[in-house]
Amino acid sequence: MGKNNSAFKTFNTAKLLVALAATVTFASQSEAFIYNYGDLMIGFRQSAGGTYDLVIDAGPAANYTNLTAGTKITITALTGALLNDAFSTTNDLSWSAFGAFDGNYPDGTQDGTLFMTRARADLNTQSTPWGRQKTTQDDLTGSQIDGVGVGAVDIGGDLPVNSDNTSNALVELESWNTDGGKASYRSELFGFGSVANWAGKFQGVPEQTTSDTFTDDGQPVRADLYWMVHYESTISHPPAAYLGYFEFNTNGVLTFTAAASSPTQPRVVSVTRTGTTTTVYFTTGPSGTYSLLGTNNLTAPRATWPVVGSPVSGNGLTNSISDVTADGSRFYLIQAQ
Repeated sequence: MGKNNSAFKTFNTAKLLVALAATVTFASQSEAFIYNYGDLMIGFRQSAGGTYDLVIDAGPAANYTNLTAGTKITITALTGALLNDAFSTTNDLSWSAFGAFDGNYPDGTQDGTLFMTRARADLNTQSTPWGRQKTTQDDLTGSQIDGVGVGAVDIGGDLPVNSDNTSNALVELESWNTDGGKASYRSELFGFGSVANWAGKFQGVPEQTTSDTFTDDGQPVRADLYWMVHYESTISHPPAAYLGYFEFNTNGVLTFTAAASSPTQPRVVSVTRTGTTTTVYFTTGPSGTYSLLGTNNLTAPRATWPVVGSPVSGNGLTNSISDVTADGSRFYLIQAQ
C-alpha cells in the first residue's frame, strides 16, 4: 500500500450519512490508530464483494461489565463520514463487537476471557448466549481477535493521519493479510475459510448483517454482547454472561444498552475441613455477590440461615469461603445476589 492515501476513497453520492452530526464528537486526528490488548473492538465489512473494512476501538472491554442496567452509550468513534468513506451506505453491512484477554483480566486471575456479540433474529428477543469454552479454545479465538487490533495499528501506521485514520477508527483495505502483521478485520474473521467464525476457532458467527433495503426500512438491528470467562469442563459449557446489546440504526448511529445483571447460580465444587475451619469451594459468575449460609439445624427455614464467613464477589472462577465453628455437624448453602 505504501505510505500514501491509496487505501481510502471518497464518494459523491446523494446518500451521504449525515445524521450523526448532532450527536457525535469526532475523534481526535492527532495520531494514527491505537489498540490495547483487552479493548472491545467493532468491525464492519460489506456482506459480499467489499473493498474496505472499518475497525473501531470502543475502549477497554472491562468498561462494559459493570454498567447500571439501562445505561445507553453512543459509540462516538463511529461517524457517518467513516461509514460513507468505507461503504457509502448502511445496506448489506456485516458487523460485530469482540474483545479478548488471555491473562490478568480483569482482576489478575481470569485467563481465556472473550467478549463476543451474537445477532438477534428478532429485534426485541435476546439471542441464545454463547457457551463458555476451555482456555485453550478461547486463546485460539483470542489470537484471531488480537490480530485485528494489531493489524489495524500496523496498517494505520503506514497511512497519513486523517479522518479515516484516527486514534480509535480506521478504514482499511479488506484484502490486507500479510506475514508482516497487516491483517484486516475480514481476513482474521474468515482466515482461509468461507465462514465468519474466526478462522474456524470459534463456536459460531458473531456478526449481525443489515438487509439490502436497510436504509429505507427504518428498522434498526441488534446484536447481544456476551462475556465469556473460560470454563475448563469438557462435558458442559454453561452460558456466557449477558452484558447488553448493540443497536445499529439506519442512519449509522451505533449504541450500547446495558442489561440488568443477574448473578450466575453457584455450584458447590468441594468441602474441606481442617480443625474447626470448614471451607466451601464453589463456582461463580462474572458478577454478583456470593455468600455462605450455615446452620446446625437442617429443619430451620432457609430464610433464617445466617451468613457465615465473608462474602466474595463473582469473578467467573471457583472461589471459597471459610467458616470457623466447633459444631460437630453443620449444613451450608451458597447464596448469589
